[in-house]
Parts: sequence; C-alpha cells; structure tokens
Amino acid sequence: MRSPTGHVLQSAAWAEIREAQGWRAEFLRFGDALPCALVLWRPLPAGRALAYVPRGPIAPPGDAAALRTALAGLATLARERGALFVKADPELTAEEAGGALRAAGFRRAPDVQPVVATLELDLSADEDALLRGLDKDTRWSVRHAEKRGVGIRDADGDTDLRAFYDLYAQTGARAGFITRTWEYYRAMWGTLVGAGHARVRLGVREGRAVAAAMTWRCGEREVYQTAATNAEGRSAYAAYALLWRCIIEAKTSGAKRFDFGGIPADLSRKDDPMQGPYHFKKGFGGAPRRFVGAHDAVANELAYRAYRLAEPVYTAALRLRGRAAG
Repeated sequence: MRSPTGHVLQSAAWAEIREAQGWRAEFLRFGDALPCALVLWRPLPAGRALAYVPRGPIAPPGDAAALRTALAGLATLARERGALFVKADPELTAEEAGGALRAAGFRRAPDVQPVVATLELDLSADEDALLRGLDKDTRWSVRHAEKRGVGIRDADGDTDLRAFYDLYAQTGARAGFITRTWEYYRAMWGTLVGAGHARVRLGVREGRAVAAAMTWRCGEREVYQTAATNAEGRSAYAAYALLWRCIIEAKTSGAKRFDFGGIPADLSRKDDPMQGPYHFKKGFGGAPRRFVGAHDAVANELAYRAYRLAEPVYTAALRLRGRAAG
C-alpha cells in the first residue's frame, strides 16, 4: 500500500473489511519487498475455492520482470491450492501489464471493479497553473459556488459520515444504482478513514451538507472514489468547489497525480451512463487512461466453465437480496 503503485484495495484495512464479510485474506510476497499481493479467498461448494487479487498484484513502477514474477506466482498458487481460478485486475494499462498477464497464462475475464477507465491529472504544476487549466465553465462554477454560500470542510465522526451516506443514498436513487445499508458503509468507510487511507469532505450551505466526496490515497495517486450531491448542492455548484478542494489538498499532501475515477471505457459511446460524470470531470483537466481489466488464471477448465454459467444467476440473486435489504 505504501508503494508508489499501491492501492487501498491491497491494504491491511481492506483485508479486515473483507474478512468481516466472509472472505479469507492472505498476503503474499514474491521478493524481499515488492512485488506483493493481497489475495482474498472465497469458499465454494464441493470443497472448491476462488481467489481474487483486487487491484493487484503490486509491483515496482515500470518493473515488468517483477510483475511477471508475481503473476506467475499467482497462477502457480491456483494450481497448488486447487482453486477454481485466481482473478487479478491491476490498475495498469494493457501496454504495462498485458504481456505479463498472457505470459503467466491469464485470460480476459468479467470485471469485478466498475472502473476500467479514468482521467489522471498531473499535479506537478502550481495551483495557479492548475486553475488556468480548468475549462472556462468549470472555473466559473468553482468560483460561483462560494458566491452561492458553499463552504468545504473535512468530515468528522459518525454524524458527518451519516450525512455523506444520506447524500449517497439520494444520489443512488436518482442514478438508479443500488446502495447498501448505513451499517455496511459506516463500517467500511470508518475503517478506511481510521487507517488513514481515505478522507471525506463535505460541501456545506447554511449548515446543511449538500455535497460530499471521499478520496483514497493509492500510492502516488489521490483517487476521487465516491461523491454525492443533492438538488440544493447541484443548484449551488457545490460539487465543483468540492472536487477542486480535493485536487488542491491532494497536491498539498504530496500526491503526484489526481485520479478522477470512472469514465466511459469508450468515449464515443454517447449512451454510456458514465458520460454525464465524464463531462463534469473532464472540465478539470487530465488525460484518459484505460486499465487492462480483470484476468483469470484457470486451474480447472471444466469447473471454471460451469462456474461461468452459474455465476450470473448467483450474482443476480445477491443483487435482489441487496435491493431488498437496502
């Protein structure tokens, strides 16, 4: 996690969260320090298991040989443990990781993480230069939020986390995505914030939280992970001021790049539901970056095919259960 290429989903805090949800966490090293991987194990019927390496493995920047070593080690682990498969989805491009994945016997597989493409902003320029780099309309919106009475502050304690959750649930209902219970997010967000991996900020107007954002520190990057706003916040341009504050505080805290989170994998697809967030984010600058995506190392071909047929039904059942609980 402390590596320049580290990720929150490869941290001990994330292992703690997932173990509370029924996974078994295992940390592996393939050298003295890097590369390494957090492997999450999930038992399956008939004594089987699958393994997932979320946003990993983690290798030194630009070290293709180390990445190949880690991926080969994970493929061997799948065979030795009799796992159905091991899934890896490093936040690397196809140019950075595609060859190493193929060499280790991994194949393209369904994605687990919703983000397969992003915008990244180089934070080496000074604050004035970054502000000049904003689109004209975005710069106007950032400044106009203050005129509309929007202030930005760090969240503090469960009351502020609950305000974030309420905004997030409203956003989910408006956008049509499923949100889980307050207890689920309280435990997850609280663990990450407590471990120093996440930070929550609120956009406040006349004492009311009207927008919120959580950022994650992933190695040298600050990641705009989760955001939410209500109708009052949208009319006051609160999300613009909030995102700008996240960018500047990321630079101040030593981040080298700001990652805006999900954008459409294919920018030409106007029907992609991520087009709206993309147009908001691109006003702040940044260059598109597409990840190589999830890949599986398969230890048992027949069992893997059976799982691939059954998994959509299982996932649909989980979503229905989540909708009912939520």
